[in-house]
Amino acid sequence: MSQKHVKTTPPKIDTAKLSATLANSLVIRLVIACVIFAVSLILSMPEFVRILLLVLTAILAGYDVILDAVRAVESGDYVDTPVIVVLTSIIAFFIGFGIEGAALILLYQIGMLLLNYAREHTKKAALDLLQDQDEALISHMRELISDDEKTYMSIQKVMGDSAGLVLKLAMVLAVIYAIVMPIVTSMSFIVSIHRALIILLVAAPFSVVTSIPTAGAVGLCLNARHGIVYNNAYSMEAMADVTAAVFDKSGIFTEECPRIIAIHSDVLDYDTFLNFVAHAVYYSEQPIANAISAIFDHDYKLDVIKDFREIPGCGVELSIDGIDVLFATRDLLEERGVAIPDNPNEVGTAYYMVVSGRPMGKVVISSDVNQDLEGLIPELKSAGVSRCVLLSEDSKEAGQQFAEMMNFSESYAQCDTEKKLRIISEIARKTKGAVLFVYVNGIETHSDAAIDIRVSNHAKYADAVTLPDAVGNLPISIRIAKRVREVCIENSVFAFVVKAILIFLSIIGYCNLWFAIFIDFAAAVATVLNTIRVTSESFRSKLRYKMGK
Repeated sequence: MSQKHVKTTPPKIDTAKLSATLANSLVIRLVIACVIFAVSLILSMPEFVRILLLVLTAILAGYDVILDAVRAVESGDYVDTPVIVVLTSIIAFFIGFGIEGAALILLYQIGMLLLNYAREHTKKAALDLLQDQDEALISHMRELISDDEKTYMSIQKVMGDSAGLVLKLAMVLAVIYAIVMPIVTSMSFIVSIHRALIILLVAAPFSVVTSIPTAGAVGLCLNARHGIVYNNAYSMEAMADVTAAVFDKSGIFTEECPRIIAIHSDVLDYDTFLNFVAHAVYYSEQPIANAISAIFDHDYKLDVIKDFREIPGCGVELSIDGIDVLFATRDLLEERGVAIPDNPNEVGTAYYMVVSGRPMGKVVISSDVNQDLEGLIPELKSAGVSRCVLLSEDSKEAGQQFAEMMNFSESYAQCDTEKKLRIISEIARKTKGAVLFVYVNGIETHSDAAIDIRVSNHAKYADAVTLPDAVGNLPISIRIAKRVREVCIENSVFAFVVKAILIFLSIIGYCNLWFAIFIDFAAAVATVLNTIRVTSESFRSKLRYKMGK
């Protein structure tokens, strides 16, 4: 009898449950190791038995740390924290400080447990900022901040490199101290090596940078609360350096799909005239094309459209079934010598259909301005953005008038997609800080700006998305990015200061291995918990506000 081979899909691994299981397993190991450690200290026994119990304590509590150290050495990372911890513990055993060597491994593992708890607690507090948001956003942010790559920020490399340099200097200092002190003083080599080990252990850089990804997670959630969802913390952090902001007008300051106020023709019936207009703007990227396509529900005959040419901000010209057609604003038609009767009472923006030089009718669309964004540009400037640029499809005169009304620094009119990208590239090349580009549609690539934000639910190429009613929160996003960086610097400086104090204490003999690792981890946990201060205003900002600056 033949048997059917059924292809089965392996079950998905529940990472959260797996992490909890591993954490519980570690706790059990640490409890047993602590018991063995206590027995070795309390009971009277031969020295070699005590040493065996201490070694057993270290192996039981930290065999995974040893494996991490081996993997780090194999990959060429000789100054990774597990390598330093394991090396320090082994040397401590050899020079007669077995109790400190075992305690070091125990406290390192307990410290990592507390540190991971602090991270999860802070991330949970960050997600609580979104408790009024929809479940889809909360789920997305939970997944985002759980990914270490998504919470990475450039300041992590800066601080990590600085800490790495300190570690290298500390290694040199430790070697010199271990060799020179017994020569120039009455200190024994065992004591000098012991103190050198403490210096080496304290100089490990992990506590300097450990809080930075958590600060990024808090910043991402706080931005999401204000309606701006970044793809990663790296892009969010770049907002702190923005000195120039470029905005696409359509869909942000005005409607992307304007309302049609009137369609009128004295020559053609409504359906025929609308059919002509729909074919005329079919290939156009201007807002009026969106308005027409929204109401035209017939089939297009694209083979009749020839020689199409976009005139950004002014209309289009083309040939429909061999007939020359111009669909444009009054200003362009008057430049072309086509007379259009004045209508001083007309509301909105009118586009006129001219066929073979003869006016056939007009379409009037709304030109409503988003009143909620009238204060956006002044607020951006107060947040440190010195240059605000408007890109529009309008005529030069209309674009300039709108830019002045909204307080833009400069404007570029009659922009199609290619021209917009070219302008952004030029601005990015000449700007010292970062450039922000905000748009709705029509950009099928990432611009040369440092940050692209799309006003939409989806961002294929952009670094972040927002909705129209949250665009006004961009100044807040810039302040959040600056606050995140500020907290990261404060945490790193605090960790550096703690390390400097511990190194000083170890040099003068008032610090041992277990005390050093305990205080270093306490500082690390404190910096992680401190990252929630991203959600509060800094003391410096409060002081400047009270001083009226």
